[in-house]
Amino acid sequence: MPLHTSQIFASSFAVGTDWRDTSRAVLEDLEKARTEGDGFNIGFIYMTDTLVEHAQSILGLFRTVTGVDHWIGAVGLGVCGTGVSCIDAPAISAMIGRFPKDSFAVFPAVDFSIDAARKILEGFSDEHEAATLIVHGDPISEMDPMSILSQLGQISDGFVVGGMSSSRSAHLHIADDLMQGGISGLALSQDVPVATVVSQGCAPIGDTHIITKSEDNIIMELDGRPAFEVFADDLRAMATLKSGKDVSFESADIMLAENGELDAFQGEVHVAFPVSGADTKDYLVRNAIGIDPENGWIAVAQQVQNGERMMFVHRDDETVKADLSRALLDIRQRVIADQGKFAPRGAIYISCVARTMSDFGDETNGELGLVQEVIGDIPLVGFYANGEISNHRLYGYTGVLILFI
Repeated sequence: MPLHTSQIFASSFAVGTDWRDTSRAVLEDLEKARTEGDGFNIGFIYMTDTLVEHAQSILGLFRTVTGVDHWIGAVGLGVCGTGVSCIDAPAISAMIGRFPKDSFAVFPAVDFSIDAARKILEGFSDEHEAATLIVHGDPISEMDPMSILSQLGQISDGFVVGGMSSSRSAHLHIADDLMQGGISGLALSQDVPVATVVSQGCAPIGDTHIITKSEDNIIMELDGRPAFEVFADDLRAMATLKSGKDVSFESADIMLAENGELDAFQGEVHVAFPVSGADTKDYLVRNAIGIDPENGWIAVAQQVQNGERMMFVHRDDETVKADLSRALLDIRQRVIADQGKFAPRGAIYISCVARTMSDFGDETNGELGLVQEVIGDIPLVGFYANGEISNHRLYGYTGVLILFI
């Protein structure tokens, strides 16, 4: 693919037949951007899980050929580049950049012990205030990722953003070396200005509700009514809106499989928990994993508590595309208001693996084509994650854009 360059970044993306020819194609492109004394000192690399057994060789080759010592990244079911993406084939997306001296620090995986990362982050904070932490992690680590994110928040005031590896084998992430388990990443000082935005890809159904009776992950009552009744009312209203006519409960296409799993609107309906202190545009989406119409209960993929706010949300190709467009325009406007212009120099885009099936109306460019259309033809890397991270929180079904401005 074509080389993309800016004042401080150069990126390339390639699909090949094996790790060698794929790496060679990317490195040959990146070499075209090199000049004597160019000062490149940081690299971002993402590779598809078809290359996972060669990850060490790939990382070593990129370090040797580019002369860049510090690398972060992850393995994903798919990877992203400027206007392109690839799923289920050998592919690498890489970007090299130049940050001010001492403006960044790479820290190793935080898992059962945070000591190594703490030493680096606290040492970095002694000299610079950590403004942003770009992180990657292992979604099947023995330690809960939310707990790790909380620990990172306690030792750093930086805004934490990133994503969890997705793979059919080892969930590797990179922080100068290969990591497995926990969460690792890159701390950036205020000398590296960054803007981020999250695209939820969902649209709320009905009003926000209060959980009034629950146990573990079972919502029994909402607003003092059986949870399933409230769900049915909201779903009926959505079906009526989509069809333009009144829809009966029976024709709302709520189906219960033999194993008790919920199959509503072909998996388009989910449960969302608004983030405290934010409006309903910022919420955590979780799967509804079962229903009990007889008792009126709904099981969700998260522990719940009485008094929590929640709502039902709808996700399909139309809502995913509309919300991404909104998010991209929002970050443009914020950057222009802050900088007086919109001229990003590089980007990382992390999307949920569940979004790979969304139809963006262009089979060639899809989601990344829309990103390119709005933010421009700039260096960009990224991957499809098994959990996206923004503001210390673990999301799902989202797209997270990180702009270097």
